[in-house]
Amino acid sequence: MNAVTPEAGSWPMFFIAWRGQEFLDPFGQKIRWNIKNPNTINWESELIIVKQTLQNLTPQQIRIAQSWGTGEVSKQVLPVIYNMMETYELASTKAARFLGFYHAAINDAFVMAWHFKYLWDVARPCQYDRNLVPVLFTPRFPGYPSAHAVMAGCSEIILSYYFPQERYRINQWMEECAMSRLYAGVHFKVDNDEGLSLGRQLGQIVVNLIKSQNI
Repeated sequence: MNAVTPEAGSWPMFFIAWRGQEFLDPFGQKIRWNIKNPNTINWESELIIVKQTLQNLTPQQIRIAQSWGTGEVSKQVLPVIYNMMETYELASTKAARFLGFYHAAINDAFVMAWHFKYLWDVARPCQYDRNLVPVLFTPRFPGYPSAHAVMAGCSEIILSYYFPQERYRINQWMEECAMSRLYAGVHFKVDNDEGLSLGRQLGQIVVNLIKSQNI
């Protein structure tokens, strides 16, 4: 599949195919993506949430926004992955396959995030209210869904499959990653909620393939 955006040109995908106007999973089944059409969202209410959040930020929430806002999500995730592989003694061959699947899934998550961003071209909070002062610099591309949240949702499902003992901690960690973008003032809460949903769906598609191949 090639997903076209003004900046990125086109990217290949590993697990998802695009035939005409349909997305297909690795088993050839049509995918109905778990993400709301932005025309069904009350953006005025979402803006109120952003304003209230920024007005009541705690020092911890500011630290969370700054921590997750410095670079790619994988910059934070990969050291923890390697730690888990050592802690639970994941065999080298299985670890290699896991890392291959994980990185390929993150690639596909990026493509799908940018597909929907440019499909709908939804404005950021600071574009709805020019007086808004976010914690971090607002990226200059569409906001919906949050790419941080899509990466987090996808990571959560795949990591939880390989490390079920850590499922709760992984869930809390990835929820924090998504929420960090609201704390930063650069995303609406719904950007993060729907991004998590989309990422988790993609992660489950990848896990279903892994299971089918007994990897």
